[in-house]
Amino acid sequence: MKVLVIGAGGREHALCWKIRQSPLVREIVAAPGNDGMRGVARCEAVSAEDIAGLVQLAERERPDLVMVGPEAPLCAGLADRLRERGFLVAGPSAAAARLEGSKAFSKEVMAAARAPTAAFNVFDSAEDAMAFVRRANRPFVVKADGLAAGKGVIVPATAEETIAGIRQVMIDRVVGDAGARVVLEEKLSGPELSFLVFTDGERVVPLAPSRDHKRLRDGGQGPNTGGMGTVCPTPNHSSGHDREWIDLMIRPVLREMKARGAPYQGVLYAGLMLTRQGPMLLEFNCRFGDPETQVLMLQLESDLVPWLAGMARGELPAEPLKWREGVSVCVVLAAENYPGTPVRGAVIEGLREDGSREDVVVFHAGTRRDEQGRFVTHGGRVLNLCAHAETMDEALSRVYRAAAEVRFPGAQFRTDIGRPGDE
Repeated sequence: MKVLVIGAGGREHALCWKIRQSPLVREIVAAPGNDGMRGVARCEAVSAEDIAGLVQLAERERPDLVMVGPEAPLCAGLADRLRERGFLVAGPSAAAARLEGSKAFSKEVMAAARAPTAAFNVFDSAEDAMAFVRRANRPFVVKADGLAAGKGVIVPATAEETIAGIRQVMIDRVVGDAGARVVLEEKLSGPELSFLVFTDGERVVPLAPSRDHKRLRDGGQGPNTGGMGTVCPTPNHSSGHDREWIDLMIRPVLREMKARGAPYQGVLYAGLMLTRQGPMLLEFNCRFGDPETQVLMLQLESDLVPWLAGMARGELPAEPLKWREGVSVCVVLAAENYPGTPVRGAVIEGLREDGSREDVVVFHAGTRRDEQGRFVTHGGRVLNLCAHAETMDEALSRVYRAAAEVRFPGAQFRTDIGRPGDE
């Protein structure tokens, strides 16, 4: 098979790395890809948000399978456009991708499906939202309704901070038009985890749960980010948890989406919080997570390609997914000033000429080669340093040893990935 992978980050590098291991695959094309993944894919300079350009690329390359990594092209209808032209696409329709594209729609679906989730209110007016908070006189989670690249959620500690968050999102538009509408959600407490499933529209097959660390700094401090590191699987997990979460949250939502004429087919990511009252749904994403994918691909023993093709065809493989023993971890190296406007062009040292290392798996997220052929920073999250080992301590030791040796000016990373506490 020839496989076309859409996207440019660490998630797409990890997917290409895993797909390359399949005996079913002869060639991988990445659009646009990045300079660090050229060892596993041929990169074509077409933006992941250039829908017309991606359709033209697919017409020219004639891939046997298309894997869409990011949410933006899915929400913009890329999978629909490609399917209309006869391509096999692993990714949901635009109608189904609204589960991520609109937080308000997603919460409405959760409520209709009676899936456990925090109470919420939706506001199109900043004044109305702020008046609601003043009357309640307590903090609420502020969520921008639209796509915000993982930066549209504010978790305030007070009512005053909630009002400031509403002002940032709806008036200052720190996440652009995504903040034209907000969801105010009751605050929950408990450990979070990422629970992904493969679904062909009927069958649901769980992936190993992982735990993302969203805050920039150790101890769960600092601003929210797209994710600073992950571990997989989560401690004390059992298959009984998978069945509970699928029956309680996933299947009811899939039934509700089908009833609305938008059946879901593809990877579905559920962000969960394990509260004292039981598991609660925080959000849905319509694709593989980032940086969850990086540890999932290291942990997955099965060939990924039949599962991607099965989702695309509407018939998942009959055999179960197989997982490696042990633990996989990922630590993100971020650029100076991330999650604000990241500093670009800083020279990266400590990598081999091909951008890899001997002791860990390196997935490139925000890098490029400069005129001298050196890898330099070219995005917020720059590198994903990943390792698999029998124990979490061993995997973390490898990754943090590499993190101390891979250097660029202003590099930021957390030193407590995988440790108990506030993620």
